Amino acid sequence: MYFGDENMQNLLLISHGNYAKATLESCQMILGPLKQVKAVEFKQTMNQDDLLAEIETAYASFDSAPIILVDFKGGTPGNCAIRFQAKHPEIRIYAGLSFALVLALATGTPVDEAFNQVQASSGALGSTPNLDKNTSTPSSNKKIETNNNNPAKFFVRIDERLIHGQVATMWTNALKLTRLMVVDDDIVKSNIQKTALKTACPHGIHLSILTSKGAAKRIKANNYHGQTVLILVKNPLVLQRLVENGVALPAINVGNMSTKDSSRQVAKSVAVTAEDIAAFKFLDQHGLKLYHQMVPAETAEDFMPLLDK
Repeated sequence: MYFGDENMQNLLLISHGNYAKATLESCQMILGPLKQVKAVEFKQTMNQDDLLAEIETAYASFDSAPIILVDFKGGTPGNCAIRFQAKHPEIRIYAGLSFALVLALATGTPVDEAFNQVQASSGALGSTPNLDKNTSTPSSNKKIETNNNNPAKFFVRIDERLIHGQVATMWTNALKLTRLMVVDDDIVKSNIQKTALKTACPHGIHLSILTSKGAAKRIKANNYHGQTVLILVKNPLVLQRLVENGVALPAINVGNMSTKDSSRQVAKSVAVTAEDIAAFKFLDQHGLKLYHQMVPAETAEDFMPLLDK
């Protein structure tokens, strides 16, 4: 079976790992070749600029603007798609990439109708056990309250992707966060990147986007009394500036630093340059503990010995 071009919409699928490509391959088992559907994968060693370059290359191969489907709201694929849209306002972006959705869109179903079809065809199959009438599911929209009777509690994570799937779900829940604080001098000047971060921030979690000096000033002024805050930065140089501005940081989780031309790999998700190493040594010499831990379920690993690999 092959659906002619007149029946198809241009689709660009973007996901963490090979999910987008695997979804496309699965759809082609049913529909045959889908020449107007392309897939881009976000690999663990990539940063947002790498992914943007992949999206730009795929976009250039279409004869007209595609609909972009990303795996879920708040992840790096979605954040990059929003940044990409700022340069290409003709595209539309939707979260919720799935086999059923691609199948519907690839056969010419309008977007709104396709989502309705997916919803109508989703749910339990076969017989289901009776649920305890006292069992209830917590609302995902519940507002997280802060306790102003307690001092602020801070965590720190180096993660080039900043607010993405792992942070928005796993770390936010594991640490019981009430605020995400992104510290980056360049992002403060970019409305596009700030919009992407606001979109990715989980509901009920406060968000601050600050320069190094601005963050240091607010932290030292005890502006976050009663809150649990995760400080997110792209690299250790930002943390060095915070220390130089008088901020007493807790232990630092080195989570994700992508591969660059001048970098070398020291962990599966961490590549460092000579400049990064100098900043890590500065932090270490100032008595700060550094550890590597991608997700909460992993065991934390002492980071500084990894630099000797």
